Amino acid sequence: MENREINIRRNIVERSLMGIKDYIRKNSKTVIYGLIALIIIIVLAGGLIIYIDKRETTELIKLEQILDAYKNLQTSNDENRIQALENTVKSLNALIERSFFGYVHNNGYYIVGGLYYNERKYAQSKDYYLKFVKRSPKSIFAPLGLQQAARSCEYMNDNKGALEIYKRLEKEYAGSPVADQIYYDLGRMYQIEGDLFKSRDSFNKVVISFPRSDFAQKARERLVMLGLSPKKA
Repeated sequence: MENREINIRRNIVERSLMGIKDYIRKNSKTVIYGLIALIIIIVLAGGLIIYIDKRETTELIKLEQILDAYKNLQTSNDENRIQALENTVKSLNALIERSFFGYVHNNGYYIVGGLYYNERKYAQSKDYYLKFVKRSPKSIFAPLGLQQAARSCEYMNDNKGALEIYKRLEKEYAGSPVADQIYYDLGRMYQIEGDLFKSRDSFNKVVISFPRSDFAQKARERLVMLGLSPKKA
């Protein structure tokens, strides 16, 4: 019985190989052209991978050079420092615009936003953080970019603008690793705007959904300040 099964399997394999052999003999030109096309595709794909890797590496080196030059230009003179910032941003924008993929393309605007934020140029930092999120909405840094944009609004006393961004964070990134902070900031901003009902609701979401988070303790303190008892899970 076992020998019969082996013979059956061998016969199936032999027939398959013979079928392939017959097909190749009858369609030799097609097979040859197909193999040539496959080789060309493999060569082109390999070349493309090498090109992409080389270009991305070159862009990263250029990015580091621009940022290092900016650090070396830092002075205590406000006018010179701001001029150095603007020159750096100009160079970074040129590099970002020339890129089509990779780290620089995806995260360049986030870096520019950070440079402006550190110099307290909040209007510019907000714009660049929002440009970053628009370009890379699925990036792990996207919710962080929106948070920084919202904080930039707060520093400019644009509470309504900040609230809209925090609401966007809740809508689009409630499942992100920074969800606890999103709800906390949203509750804080609702409190500033005088909407105590929504403020309490947001703080309670932090307490219930993220009980071990540092923001849960802050949310409890906020609720006590509002004269409200935090709900329990």
